Amino acid sequence: MVRVYFNPDYTLDSPLIGDEVKIEHLQHIADVDVNDLQEAFELCQNTDQPWTNKSEVTPDVVVADGTRSVAPGDVLEFEGEWFLVGPADFQRI
Repeated sequence: MVRVYFNPDYTLDSPLIGDEVKIEHLQHIADVDVNDLQEAFELCQNTDQPWTNKSEVTPDVVVADGTRSVAPGDVLEFEGEWFLVGPADFQRI
């Protein structure tokens, strides 16, 4: 399972690198029933339906009716390790 967190500290004007992420500021928004970061990221994109409605996703009540897609700056937790979503990859933090 991959846990998904929005990162309120990240902006395009002020992107973060891994050692600047404050775990305590992250907002847990969903759990995704997969065992791969890339697959979790792809499932957490709004396409023809809100990603929070997909069967693999258990959204937090705050985003159950839909929300933005997971984007660079957000954080995924997998097997006890934390990963910052980057523009093209995942950076362990």
